[in-house]
Amino acid sequence: LKLSDRDGKRLAHRLMDAPDFAGAEGAPAACEPVKVDDATAIYIETTGHPFELLRQVEAQLAGLMVLATASGQAIAGHPMLDLASAAIKEADDGVRSVKVPPRARHHHGHVLHAMRELEGAVAAARRCLVRGDERAIDAVLGPLRSAHQHLLWATGVLPGFEIVALGQACCAQHAAPRRDQ
Repeated sequence: LKLSDRDGKRLAHRLMDAPDFAGAEGAPAACEPVKVDDATAIYIETTGHPFELLRQVEAQLAGLMVLATASGQAIAGHPMLDLASAAIKEADDGVRSVKVPPRARHHHGHVLHAMRELEGAVAAARRCLVRGDERAIDAVLGPLRSAHQHLLWATGVLPGFEIVALGQACCAQHAAPRRDQ
């Protein structure tokens, strides 16, 4: 991706006006948003697609886990695992080829960690989900939860990256105990 100096500055200014994501659910205090300079704006622009791919892999694996739990059937050979692996590979190519400016290193670290955890979750699904027992599901859920946490933390470091915090969703609020009753 090549941005002209003028476009890079416009993008940087647009991103600096983005809302403060320091309050991202589960983000540790160390994950404070940084000011966006031109190099960081370019990083954000080029890392957006790989980040989205990782979010999609997370959703695919979560869906497969629901399927495995609900059906009790082996899903180790499910075609969705091949799609998830291909998406991780594409995200890996994008994340590792981007120039990481100093202000984006923290974000990049979370994305790399999430990617490694998703790779582990896919490997565990291929290895363990030939049976529908609780330990097999836990072998996938552990790295999947860790990947989700790192993606959440990444959203708190730089603007322009979003992930649904399901604990804040409408359905989660309806399921919470009502205080007024």
